[in-house]
Amino acid sequence: MNIYLRKDFRPVFALFFVVLALVLLFKKMDIQLPINGMFIMVVNAMLFFMALFNYKRINQVDVKNPNAMVRSVMTGTMIKFIVFGGTALWYASQKKAPIGTNNLFIVMGLYLIYTWIEIGWTKRKKDA
Repeated sequence: MNIYLRKDFRPVFALFFVVLALVLLFKKMDIQLPINGMFIMVVNAMLFFMALFNYKRINQVDVKNPNAMVRSVMTGTMIKFIVFGGTALWYASQKKAPIGTNNLFIVMGLYLIYTWIEIGWTKRKKDA
């Protein structure tokens, strides 16, 4: 079965496309907002692909071993920190325009929503 059609993955799929549609809509309507739409779209895509990776990894974990579940969640968190830390250092070394606080707050909100959905997957897997 296609991973995008599974019931557990639908919220991530919907969130990705809602954020993408909103950013493109704001660009198309030429609404002057103090946000960088391309930055939001790139971070949203990164979070989506990391959620996809974590979803596959969580589905392969043995439910009977609680240590494996904890390691799985911690591994997902560490991978996100490493990827976003490396990306932030790379962006800072490019000496481009500053990102801005509005963009950072939007991205932090997206990060929290994606993480909340992933923790929900772990709880459902544990309860099953």
